[in-house]
This record gives sequence, C-alpha cells and structure tokens, in this order.
Amino acid sequence: MSRKQQYLLLAAAIALLCAILFWPVKKVEKVIPPKNEIIGMLQAQSQIASTEVTIRKMGVYDSEMHLATLNPSQWKLGKRLCVVPVDVTIRYGIDLKELKESDIQFFGEDSILIQLPKPKIIDKSYNPVTNQDEIVALSTGLRDKVGETTIQQIKSMAFEEVINKDQDIQQQLTNELTHNTEAVFTSLLNAIGLHPVFKQQ
Repeated sequence: MSRKQQYLLLAAAIALLCAILFWPVKKVEKVIPPKNEIIGMLQAQSQIASTEVTIRKMGVYDSEMHLATLNPSQWKLGKRLCVVPVDVTIRYGIDLKELKESDIQFFGEDSILIQLPKPKIIDKSYNPVTNQDEIVALSTGLRDKVGETTIQQIKSMAFEEVINKDQDIQQQLTNELTHNTEAVFTSLLNAIGLHPVFKQQ
C-alpha cells in the first residue's frame, strides 16, 4: 500500500470517528404510567396503610350512677360496683380504596402530587362473650347481682368511649401510618422515575 493510500485510509478513519462522536444522540423520552396504573399500584399497598390495635377498657357499673366509667381511686364504700374488662379491636388507617385519579397530579418532568385520604377507623369491634372470671364485683349489703344484660350495656358503653374519646391513641396511629405509607409510596414511585409530594385531605 502506497503512502498516499495510507493517508487516505487514515483520513477516512478520522472522518468516521468524528461522525460517530458528534452524531446527534436521540433523547430517550421518559414514559410516565397513566394515572389509573399508578392508582392500582398504590392501592395494592393497603396492608401498610392500616394497622390493627386492641385496647383494653375497664367498664364500670355503679349502683348510684348506673352506667359510668370511673377512676378506681374514686370508688367509695356503701355502693355496688361491677368492673368488666372490654377488649376493643380497632383497624385504623388510610383507606386506599378512596384514592381517586383526581387525587394525583403530575407537575414538572418527573414529580407527582398525591393527596392521601384522611386516616380513619376502618373497622371496629369487641367480643360480646363474657368471661365471668375477669369480672370483679364489689358490693355491701343485700343487693341483686349484676345480670348479663347490664354487663353487655357496660361493654357497649366502654366500646363507645374508646371509639369516641381516645383521640390521643388515634393521633399517634395517624402519625405513624402516614409516615409509613409515604415512605413506601416514595420507594415505589422512585423506582419508576417519579418523585412524589404528599398532601393530606
């Protein structure tokens, strides 16, 4: 091969290399899943968005005040008291079935605003079966025993008090569940290239 041919071959190689280096790279567009797919993915995480707790409440029958819940330090002699422990089970959490497409909005290139449903009591119950060994009755004088009907009234009253008045427990659960849910959702969405921002209803 002559020197001229070598120069031509070298020039051709340089030209080819320059063409490769400076060839415009086509930008790969990010494919964002539609809202309904994102909703389905998030709703599949319902287990992490709720928790179940059992709270033991002491229901008290007071022969002077009928049905009440009292602090034992306030008990007085001369009247009848019946103490009934009640185990109240609460499932508390964010009901992801309430999450709608209108609750998520895309903004920027890769950000998403999610408005989570407000945490609430999803399910609640107590065991109506009476364990007589757990009931404590305190009385003086000749008085009738507390019947099963009254015991069930005591249980129902204690149940309603837990549901309606134990706001501190519910607030603690709200904070924990919201944090855990947002952490899991962030991990899932980051994996598909989205960065979520959360908002509470």
